[in-house]
Amino acid sequence: MNDKQKVYMNKQQVKVFNDLSNTFNLPVFEDEIAEDELPSQYNYFLVVYGDFTSTNSHGQLSQEVYVVYVSEDNADVETTTLDIISTMSLVPGFTFNRTVKERVQKDEQDDYIDQVTIIFRRKISYEC
Repeated sequence: MNDKQKVYMNKQQVKVFNDLSNTFNLPVFEDEIAEDELPSQYNYFLVVYGDFTSTNSHGQLSQEVYVVYVSEDNADVETTTLDIISTMSLVPGFTFNRTVKERVQKDEQDDYIDQVTIIFRRKISYEC
């Protein structure tokens, strides 16, 4: 059931991973990061696939995809965010929605890191 769509979703996920990794030369994690995998510098991507929601179209769902860009000591966060949006918009079926930018305190220190969550939406067909 839904075999064709599962293959399509898998191709999207591989493209997301490869494009972020190859374009920005930063580690890419999916859904969560184990503590022993956390890079020594806070420069990486975390990709989280959100919940499915219904759409107005029969047999179609919507899913938000969160690309979390964590950056330490980078004065070019905004321009890099723009490049991330451009890169991810090339993934078939992905549509840019919005960003959420935060400054996060680093390990109870006086230092802060930037965390930008770039939210995309993808439509997924399903058999019904």
